[in-house]
Amino acid sequence: MIPAEPPGGQASANRLFLRLIRPRGNPNPYPLYAQLREIAPIVPVRFPHASPRFLATTLDQCAAVLRHPDIGPLTGRHFDETYPGWRDRPFTKGLFQTMAFRSGAEHRFERSILAKHFTPRGIAARREDCARLAESLCDRLARRATAGVPVDIETDLAVPYAAAVIGRLLGIADAEARQLGMLVRQGSPALELAPSPAQRQRAAQAGERLWLELAGLVARRRRRPGSDLVSELVTRYGDEQERLIGSLLLLFSAGFDSPTSMVGLGMKLFIDHPEQARVLRGQPGLVASAVDEVLRCEPPVQVMFRAARRDTELDGMPIPGGSVVLALVAGANRDTAVLADPDEFDVRRTPMSSLSFGGGAHYCLGAHLAKLMGAALFSTLLERFPSPRMGGIPIFRAPGLALRGFEHLPVLL
Repeated sequence: MIPAEPPGGQASANRLFLRLIRPRGNPNPYPLYAQLREIAPIVPVRFPHASPRFLATTLDQCAAVLRHPDIGPLTGRHFDETYPGWRDRPFTKGLFQTMAFRSGAEHRFERSILAKHFTPRGIAARREDCARLAESLCDRLARRATAGVPVDIETDLAVPYAAAVIGRLLGIADAEARQLGMLVRQGSPALELAPSPAQRQRAAQAGERLWLELAGLVARRRRRPGSDLVSELVTRYGDEQERLIGSLLLLFSAGFDSPTSMVGLGMKLFIDHPEQARVLRGQPGLVASAVDEVLRCEPPVQVMFRAARRDTELDGMPIPGGSVVLALVAGANRDTAVLADPDEFDVRRTPMSSLSFGGGAHYCLGAHLAKLMGAALFSTLLERFPSPRMGGIPIFRAPGLALRGFEHLPVLL
């Protein structure tokens, strides 16, 4: 049962929410997030034929959701509402049973297997490889960026860069990693709240292909194990094939998708704010804070989905057990109660405790890697191409509610 209307009205909140969940990418969802923040820190909304849903709109309440002991990942029952038949598809069945959707001891055990590969010290050792890769890709861009001909930052830079970095960490060849990355992007609507039937079908097809490709990779490592992380996981999981492929799927997808979006979203911010690009070129020591600011202003993960394990409350509002809670982290990162001029992109801004990598027990394992990747690439990119400008109309990901980014970003270098 939905509680009483929040200040500002249930009808208004529902209208704003429905504008967010359309199957088309939204070039600028941030005014909608701001309007929802003005209604209340916790906003109940109605979604047809589904469990009650609540939106956490402020930084404090989004952080509370992500760290709340009575709120955890979505369950199979919630997937039944939005993805009927998910158990019959290896891709969705495997993905929805990974550590991203586990709690407590199960989650801690799965996470401990991988955490040693994502320590700050271990990730720092990959800095030179990221820098060399960024230089190499920028060399290719320079050769392609003939007079008046745009390059596609997504396909020509973001995808190969992110795929190669996570692929090398796992032990996957660059060309194979790029193919896997393209399938990840095509399958991403499986993680959205309300994709269209056509989007759902395309995602399912890409997901099945991705699962088969990873199964083939596992089979090759079983025959000829190496010293890479994939081989280590093959040994660790033994005959638990579904868990093994699911873990590889989660690792590669999470390590690839958000960094890919970060590249395009960051490039667009620097194009729209050329004075900030000049500041960074003049003060390269600001690159770490610049990456933080890109992730604050345009987080690749806009909304994080959670569920109440039992009856609880947030900001004084009762949350019935089983309810879905959506943390609107992209809006929380621009909370005017916490930050002055939050809609301004400023690479000199003192980094804030944004929620771009989540929080609590499920804080992103790859946060250090993503920041290192951004620092290596943006430093090189803006030095090599000091005056980028748009070379066409950008096409945003669709649906794009949970996962923001571009499908195509044509740029003149």
